[in-house]
Amino acid sequence: MWIRLKNIQVYAYHGAHAHEREHGARFEIDVEIEAALEGAVQRDDLAQTIDYVQVQETVVGIATGRRFHLIESLADAIAASIMERFPAREAIVRVRKPGVSAGVVLDTIETECRKTR
Repeated sequence: MWIRLKNIQVYAYHGAHAHEREHGARFEIDVEIEAALEGAVQRDDLAQTIDYVQVQETVVGIATGRRFHLIESLADAIAASIMERFPAREAIVRVRKPGVSAGVVLDTIETECRKTR
């Protein structure tokens, strides 16, 4: 079974350039977690599933608690923490940085990190 948290938004100070780390920007983060949740479903029991509030707190804590030069590093740190803290078989994390000036008009830059057991 999959649990998905889509478009968690944080204001943080990540970037390869000093002005990005100084002024900050908005980041959008998606998390997908695959886990064996049959027991939770059968018992309708929060204690036997992955609490999405705790997942969100993990994401926000990492995204706002550290500064990364690369969104790839941010995505990897979030995915690794999810695999450590929760009984996930697979975690997919996407980090988007909207409004990046890359010399062309574009909506967002996105990276994806996938970790499995």
